Amino acid sequence: MSSFGYERPPRPVRRRDRLAETYIFQLRIDLDGARPPIWRRIEIRSDVSLLTLHRVIQGAFEWYDYHLYRFSLGHPFSWDSEYFLCDYDMTDGEDEGTFVDDVRLDETLQEPGDKLNYVYDYGDSWHHSIKLEKVRQAMPDDPIAVCIAGRRAAPPEDSRGMTEQELLDEFDFDPAYFDLDEINEAIDSWLVAPAGFAPAGPVPELFGFDQETRTLIAQFPQFKSILNQCQDQQARSEMIHRLEILASDDPRSGRPVPEEPELVDSLSAVQLLLDEIGTGVRLTSAGYLPPKIAFRFGEELGLRDFELSTGGESKMLAVMHVREALQQVGLLRKYKGDLLLTKAAKDGRETTSLLWNHLAARLLPSEPSARTFSHDAALLSLLFAATSDDGFELQTVAEILTASGWRINHEPVQSHDVVFQGSWQTILLWYIAPKDQRAWFNGTVSPAAAELARATLLTAKSL
Repeated sequence: MSSFGYERPPRPVRRRDRLAETYIFQLRIDLDGARPPIWRRIEIRSDVSLLTLHRVIQGAFEWYDYHLYRFSLGHPFSWDSEYFLCDYDMTDGEDEGTFVDDVRLDETLQEPGDKLNYVYDYGDSWHHSIKLEKVRQAMPDDPIAVCIAGRRAAPPEDSRGMTEQELLDEFDFDPAYFDLDEINEAIDSWLVAPAGFAPAGPVPELFGFDQETRTLIAQFPQFKSILNQCQDQQARSEMIHRLEILASDDPRSGRPVPEEPELVDSLSAVQLLLDEIGTGVRLTSAGYLPPKIAFRFGEELGLRDFELSTGGESKMLAVMHVREALQQVGLLRKYKGDLLLTKAAKDGRETTSLLWNHLAARLLPSEPSARTFSHDAALLSLLFAATSDDGFELQTVAEILTASGWRINHEPVQSHDVVFQGSWQTILLWYIAPKDQRAWFNGTVSPAAAELARATLLTAKSL
């Protein structure tokens, strides 16, 4: 009831039933009030959620999801509109509405001429009008979303009220700039980023580096995109310093390369599991290692008495994560409920050097079509493992990821995110060490693990 003594009528329900088939919607998204107009034309699947549409818009306008947002049928702050709200507004806001991830696009738009409203950043108040222009049948090879046209650069984050000269001075902003390929790279980055992640965005041309540094980066091009996106000079300098160490003839400051016996000893846990698997083992109905094998593997990993369990792999996360890492690296594979050795694993059981070479060749993450958190986390983990005196320095890795644009649930990246949201390589390197040095969330890097990480990056350099 209002302060004037009457009940406000309930909000209207303007959503429609979902379409029976999937279509491709051609949308024109205009930034309201922009003169000259700022707009994007998007083709997008009709069955995506409004959360996905939000992420596509963030990429299309090259924003970073720093602020609150909402969609609405009707004005986004009018009492007679239906609201579709972001997670914060759902839990802490005062307005009633439906969570954006629970609403499909085709519940709001269906026929050419239909309109949907979107506002981003309640402070700067960037209002957008979304108009459905065309509808066609979806084909199997249609992407989720693609920008097909547009005009002019979107204003930078937190820039409302700035003059054009202030934008130029602070953001090096060119209002006429529009690059369709760059926009689609940004959209792709948003679409592959897991829920809760904000991608680092499109990769601009390399800037701010002298010729010597450019030459260094040319040797290790897989790090170029991270350096380009890194907005913290100290973090960029740290990465360049690590690459200089990697490129030098001296592999590590004051740390000798381990001899063959030490390498063999450091791989004993991997070898034991390969031996236990042998010609293949039947996994449990839940897909875990048989409890006896899991226990023996846990012992070889160096788990302490209170960490070991006869209850199987599900009770020993270290065992499960290392086994999964060995699948990722191409030594184990599942087939019809069995866990089997790959050809590389069979060869590695007989000759340790072949196992070593396989690991060095397969630890490097493959290049994705668009930047991903796991790719960047794995690269930086390998770089720091290869060039640290003895510590893993995962917190520094997390800080560089944050400085290069990544966020998890809108918060800075933490060291545990590097591992559990991204880098299975780190888990494997923890346990490539003498048995008495193996530990879960290990803060140190064994000489063997450091040499393996270095070999991985130098092998990639030579390709």
